[in-house]
Amino acid sequence: MSEEKNGRLLLIDDDEEFCLLVKDYMELQNIGLDYRLTGKAGLESLDGKDYDLVLLDMMLPDVPGVEVLRRLRMKCGIPVIVFSAHNDETDRIVTLELGADDYVPKSFSSRELLARVRAVLRRSSGSAEGEKEEILSVHGLELNPRTLQVSFHGRPIELTYVEFQILQAMMREPGRIFSRETLLNLFADKKWNKFDRSVDVHISTLRKKLTDATGANTHIRTVRSIGYVFIRQDEEA
Repeated sequence: MSEEKNGRLLLIDDDEEFCLLVKDYMELQNIGLDYRLTGKAGLESLDGKDYDLVLLDMMLPDVPGVEVLRRLRMKCGIPVIVFSAHNDETDRIVTLELGADDYVPKSFSSRELLARVRAVLRRSSGSAEGEKEEILSVHGLELNPRTLQVSFHGRPIELTYVEFQILQAMMREPGRIFSRETLLNLFADKKWNKFDRSVDVHISTLRKKLTDATGANTHIRTVRSIGYVFIRQDEEA
């Protein structure tokens, strides 16, 4: 009997030699991986199989990676790690705004990629020891840690994995000021860089989704030079 895999990944990249190298390395770590060489094939695979994480290259021969990411986000909130041959800040911000959970320059080492994959799989599994499982509810805004779903008066709000993690942490402790470093550590196992803007991008997209769904933009406030705080609506003046 074969050993059960610790997660199943989908890699979308047109470099088959690279795909095979990543597949072999991941399977040595007991992580299953399928790969597709075009954006179209990758999106089709997501319709038919369940994956725990998508690895997405930005440079694809048919559909641009940003378009694949946009269509993927219309389908589901599965975690996505984007990688690109370019390490441009603008590209990174754009992909994060579109819903990517992490952005990795394609010069990464195998060990770095594995660390990021394991971090996402560990956190998205919801099986961390001692994790609270109660449904969080604030004036119609409801977050269910068991199903990883968020809704407002029963209407679903589609969040990415990272957005969900940030909102869950802040809803558990309304009124607490979360530093950017604290929020970054929720979804990234990497050394804190004071110039890293990924937290701000994720907060911005999360705010917009909450505002669109609830009609109020008061849920998350910025505390200048410190971080962010979740405000209960019944605490509004």
